[in-house]
Amino acid sequence: MKKIFFVSVALTATLAFVYAQNATVQQNGAPPLLMQQYPAPAIPPPAPGMQPGPAGTSPAPVPGIPVVQTLPMKTLLANLPQAIATVQKLNKLMAAGKVWIMRAPAGESEIKGGLLYQGVVVAVLRFNPLDGNVLPLGINPHAYRSNVQIQSIKSALSSAIGNLKILPAAEFTEPEACWSFPVVLNNTIVSHIKVYYDGIHVVQDFAANQEMTFYGQ
Repeated sequence: MKKIFFVSVALTATLAFVYAQNATVQQNGAPPLLMQQYPAPAIPPPAPGMQPGPAGTSPAPVPGIPVVQTLPMKTLLANLPQAIATVQKLNKLMAAGKVWIMRAPAGESEIKGGLLYQGVVVAVLRFNPLDGNVLPLGINPHAYRSNVQIQSIKSALSSAIGNLKILPAAEFTEPEACWSFPVVLNNTIVSHIKVYYDGIHVVQDFAANQEMTFYGQ
């Protein structure tokens, strides 16, 4: 019993030391750290006419920091200023990813584009299948056919990158133990960026990353 206790104490001390080092790195102005989450959500079947990824391949989830189930409110609120500082750095560090077309459960056409940080999808923009414009969250044109070319969507995604702004205000999502920050374009909320409760790690959008891997163009 004593051996188990000492091992537990040592592990706790090690994790505390790692978090302290990470916090020091962040305070020194280094780029935000990236957290890759798991388990992997199920991948929907390809839309008609879409080509899946190479046969037998599937992006394997990379284990990340375990999600903490219960956290004191004082700890969460104390980490919020660091989370704000983290996402503010992302305003100049995000890059355009690939674009892909899928079908919603009701059959509507969905066009998405990945927002990348360190080559990984951390947020998604949705595009109007009728005109190729970025859609505000909550708006669904209910279009079953797309009248725009993929290349024009790619251009729209690249153009949007420089005009996106992450607001320094967040809500807390308890199941993921993350702070969720709205991403704004032209006075509308178009996506969200998530930062782990520690305020240091930017959280990967795992489902979107898999979709882009399989269907991205």
